[in-house]
Amino acid sequence: MPLDPTQFLGLPSPGEEQADALLLPLPVEKTVSYGRGTCGGPKAIVDASMQIETFDEEMLVEFADAPRLFTLPPPQVDSEIEDCLTNIRNYVRPRRERFILAVGGEHTVTHGLMNGLLDDPAEATVVQIDAHADLIDELDGHRWSHGTVMRRLWEQGCRLVQIGIRSLSSEEHRFLADAERITTYYAHRMDEQWPEVLETLRSLEGQVYLTIDVDGLDPSIIPSTGTPLPDGLSWAQAIGVIRALTHGSRCRLIGADIVEFVPSPSPPGCDPAAARLVTKLLAYWWTGRGNVR
Repeated sequence: MPLDPTQFLGLPSPGEEQADALLLPLPVEKTVSYGRGTCGGPKAIVDASMQIETFDEEMLVEFADAPRLFTLPPPQVDSEIEDCLTNIRNYVRPRRERFILAVGGEHTVTHGLMNGLLDDPAEATVVQIDAHADLIDELDGHRWSHGTVMRRLWEQGCRLVQIGIRSLSSEEHRFLADAERITTYYAHRMDEQWPEVLETLRSLEGQVYLTIDVDGLDPSIIPSTGTPLPDGLSWAQAIGVIRALTHGSRCRLIGADIVEFVPSPSPPGCDPAAARLVTKLLAYWWTGRGNVR
């Protein structure tokens, strides 16, 4: 069977209305402050997925059967960042009844996604895998930025659980000292606090959104990102976060994103690892809903 290059994993399209989950490419690159190229991340991930097996040997999911995946065309993202976020919100809103996994693209897109999925983001907890806190109030004079996105969501009333943080400003550190509704697990204490991390995730209730900035993972796994930093989460730890949210937790995962991926300068590089992370997240989400395993 020929592969469909427009669809993740190259599988035949079921059509948007028949899909169980929607993959949303968001090639947004407006406010990056160091390494560039994340606007090419979504296409690189879809392209690399053509070389990924459609069967997940751990969760016993065959994507050729279920869940049925549909890769959406991206919304209009050529405008300024605030208009771009509005376009993402309006694009997601009529599709919010389906599970949406977005691939980016800079981290700012999480704000548009959350506001598209929920009328009131304060109803949800955001679980954030990231090297950076993204809690600064303004970055280079801008309130809307990849470095301010979690601050803007917190201001809307979201609870935040941050995992793997190992880079933040003194301003952010002072903010965290007094801020309510934020639990931060730093990379330098990850080994000793890992059982607590999992327990916190398993205890979450209500609606939860997962955002994975790939720089939250150790650069030995995915070095191709704007600001890679050492001492990130291992692959097993990243999967452990996903497992805790989808299996054994009382929460409902309403959506997710994988952002800040930059295509490898010499493909395939780590592009297949990013595509594999997409399949793992989808396999855990699907089986966590009580489907085959």
